[in-house]
Amino acid sequence: MNGIKPKLLIFINTLQSGGAERVVSLLLGHLKDDFEIHLALYSNIVEFNIPPEIQVLNLNEPLVQDKVIRFLKLPYISWKVYRYCKKNKINISVAFLYRPCYINALMKSFWRYKGHVIMCERTHQTTMQQSHSSIYRMFSKFMVMFSYKRADLVLANSYAMQTDLVENFKIKTPVRVIYNPIDLHFIKTHVDEVPDFEFEKDIFHFVNVGGFRKEKNHLLLIQAFFILKNLPCKLVIVGGGVMEEELKQMVHDLGLMDKVVFTGFDKNPFKYVSRSDCFVLSSDVEGFPNVLIEALACGKPVISTDCSSGPRELLAPATDLHHRVINKYEIGEYGILTPVNDVTALAAAMKKMYNDSSLRNQFASRAAKRAEQFDVDEIKQYFHVAFTGL
Repeated sequence: MNGIKPKLLIFINTLQSGGAERVVSLLLGHLKDDFEIHLALYSNIVEFNIPPEIQVLNLNEPLVQDKVIRFLKLPYISWKVYRYCKKNKINISVAFLYRPCYINALMKSFWRYKGHVIMCERTHQTTMQQSHSSIYRMFSKFMVMFSYKRADLVLANSYAMQTDLVENFKIKTPVRVIYNPIDLHFIKTHVDEVPDFEFEKDIFHFVNVGGFRKEKNHLLLIQAFFILKNLPCKLVIVGGGVMEEELKQMVHDLGLMDKVVFTGFDKNPFKYVSRSDCFVLSSDVEGFPNVLIEALACGKPVISTDCSSGPRELLAPATDLHHRVINKYEIGEYGILTPVNDVTALAAAMKKMYNDSSLRNQFASRAAKRAEQFDVDEIKQYFHVAFTGL
């Protein structure tokens, strides 16, 4: 690079807990030697470390706001980002999540930004939009198509997501798949940290890590766990978010206060995962869930809903990626898949994992090797090529 680093803007809503946010935090640390990285945050919420050499543009916009006001402000916000890029001579702008993607598109359309624009899709759009009104779906589909037509490159984090964008949104921009990276070194060096919660002997611990958002469907997980309430087991939930009070209220209403543990958000969830017996993901929709890979990296057997993007590619990669399990659970090569939003099937899978030590050991023996394929030292080269190969 002749001693001159390419200038790169990475734009995301926040660095609050979440899969996309963790990916960005990893990229900041592992690409900073090759790029002059600038970080744009829509809202100044930071829970991950930012290397001191990273320059930060805080837009200081409220994350939760009236939808009409938020939409009307997008051109002005895109102007601020455009001016920052122009002032700092940044010619590569990479957006994670839909709001920064819309702003990147407006920067290209309204203000004629001359640099390259890369959009990073992190969720299965068709599935995500199904839970909303028809008007919202029409608007959202229009915005996705509008935005991605103005991108030079779209990065998806699963092949199911790539197919969705090409087939259902008619995206003509090149769509490349790069899986989410995890930091194996960080995980291995932090699993021994002592957690605040004491793991009891002779108690089987299920664990979940994730933000408390509707699509993560923690309500399903708690309902499924309720079916197992008479077994000597506990459920450890690591995370936080807008649904926290609702989840705690359900736990109270079901009389599970002594069986369900809320740890709150923790930068090191691995100390909880590594001491648990089985990781459970209950989401309605995902992109490519980091938490599953991280659980495998901790050597844990996993259960996941077979939602539209990610879990099947990770846990049953040799199967038809368009197939979805219905009515009962499916035992994959690296974990168990259950139907989306099916309490009975999820509870049955959890009971199977509880009862079958041979199956747990089989999954555990394969877990770490599978996780190695997603280590950041392996994956970062693909981001490097994507950011410099335009």
